[in-house]
Amino acid sequence: MKRKWLLAAALCATAVSNAQITDQETARKSVFAAAKAMDEALIQHRYDDYSNFNHPTLVAQVEGGRRAMALQLAKQLAEISESGNVITAVWPEMPAVVIDTAGEWQATLQQYMTYRLPEGTIKSVTTIIGMSPDQGKQWYFIDAAGRNLDQMRQIFPKLSSKLKIAKPTEPQFTPDNPGAPPAGNQ
Repeated sequence: MKRKWLLAAALCATAVSNAQITDQETARKSVFAAAKAMDEALIQHRYDDYSNFNHPTLVAQVEGGRRAMALQLAKQLAEISESGNVITAVWPEMPAVVIDTAGEWQATLQQYMTYRLPEGTIKSVTTIIGMSPDQGKQWYFIDAAGRNLDQMRQIFPKLSSKLKIAKPTEPQFTPDNPGAPPAGNQ
């Protein structure tokens, strides 16, 4: 009897670890909506709301938790803004797929950002990883920040090996006055 119970438990564990998301469209929309809400919170300077989307592992590294993280972000962005640099737009791209990894949903999304500088505009693209421990009810995000999946898995070992992180690209600068030399070279 004990052997049958162990076999049943092993089969259940295997089924859970290899679970498939039956409604990919709803799962994709869920992570996209959460990423969009996070981006809107950043643009609208709602840093408390923005910090709620940061993965708990990252928050745990900040003394004072989410509130301290929000205050640090507000201070950093205010300092950047004082020099004429402003984030003007942030938006995600719909993910291709959401993966179920032992009950945690995971997805990668391209995130686009436009910065306004005194001498022009910068557009950048990064990969963010969304993780939901409750099958899409709450999403947390981390920025791959130019790291590959192996490097990200050293920090977050539970990341699926099936996630796809795009190779980083150089930000694109568009000067306001294309004939003028870049600032600092005058």
